[in-house]
Amino acid sequence: MKEKFDILLNEYLKDNSVLVDSNKNYYLEFVKKLPKYLYKYFDKEKYLIKASVGAGQKSEIPWLCIFNKNITVSATKGIYICYLFKSDMSGFYLVLGQGITTFEELYGKEKYNNIKKVAEYFRNLIDDNKFNTGYIDLKGTKSLAKGYEAGTIISKYYEKRKYSEEELIDDLLNFKDVYDEICENMVENTYMDIVDNVVGHIKSSYTIAQEADKMIKETLKENDSTDERSEVFLEKVDIPKYKKKNKYTNITKKTIQKIDYLKKVQSNTKNGLLGEELVIDYEMERLTKLGREDLAQKIKWMSKEDDTTGYDIISFDIDEFNNVHEKYIEVKSTEENDINDFYISANELKTMESIKKQYYIYRVYNVKSSNPKVFILDYDEFKNKIDLTVESYVARIKE
Repeated sequence: MKEKFDILLNEYLKDNSVLVDSNKNYYLEFVKKLPKYLYKYFDKEKYLIKASVGAGQKSEIPWLCIFNKNITVSATKGIYICYLFKSDMSGFYLVLGQGITTFEELYGKEKYNNIKKVAEYFRNLIDDNKFNTGYIDLKGTKSLAKGYEAGTIISKYYEKRKYSEEELIDDLLNFKDVYDEICENMVENTYMDIVDNVVGHIKSSYTIAQEADKMIKETLKENDSTDERSEVFLEKVDIPKYKKKNKYTNITKKTIQKIDYLKKVQSNTKNGLLGEELVIDYEMERLTKLGREDLAQKIKWMSKEDDTTGYDIISFDIDEFNNVHEKYIEVKSTEENDINDFYISANELKTMESIKKQYYIYRVYNVKSSNPKVFILDYDEFKNKIDLTVESYVARIKE
């Protein structure tokens, strides 16, 4: 454990590249090997362990987090154990921390004040004077570093070259005891219930539109963790024939339920993200099998950064002359087996027309199953095999 921390501290800043390189020794030791080693102390059924030095671009603050799956599986929300490395690599902290993203979406400019209030609440529950309850300094300049600092409940600092393997293990197990106790008592009141009670019902003043937007963004951040679906892969199938619907299906439904549109938005967003995540894995595997792992590492998940581009993912194709071309992918996902219909926006159609041969639609279905499937439409197939029907209009007051 100490050896892997030492490698990161000694080698991270020597890598002058701004992009993450999965072939670097510090990446292999810290991101790939260390989480596997730590499962020696944490039950894999109960915990998820994940390390990161950035996604695409190198992170200012590398981290390794240990999540109780009943509370969270993402560093963007909930409460978890985490190692946070100072930006100057002079040392690192072991913390019981919280994800700042939830507070950013709920409380805006008050995010830091409110996450500090929740940190203080949990801090007062911990009857142990072995840990530091004061401010941590990650030497960071970006908002995530400030969020990590504000959300820290307790911590222990390790200065470079001044810690031992035994100390690391003992401290981690002590933190685990504290974390387990908090999680075990978080039954009737969830983490978000506690946040709401401690901070107050600030979100009640939000409009429905803002609440929906929060749900979408929260879901986007929540799905940063791909580890849980690491054993699920897309199966490519041929473009299916049209399936005739049973016109009597709706008649058999005797009860009418009010639609919860916010939950529907959140569900649709999760399905979309799961589909995009699966497509990225599919494309990475495809390029790796072609001997272009370098291209696999350059795939961009665009919809997480900008949902106005008209496509979700940028991947790559290699032609018969070994020339590399960018491949623009729009993902359409459903958890159903009913794949006849999907929605496509005017912006997506416009983008398709401008890109043409480099534009692809990946139709992913059974997205939540253990055997999700995908069929792929290129520009010509979309034009020849898909009928477009106008479903909605923009209504505007006349001049």
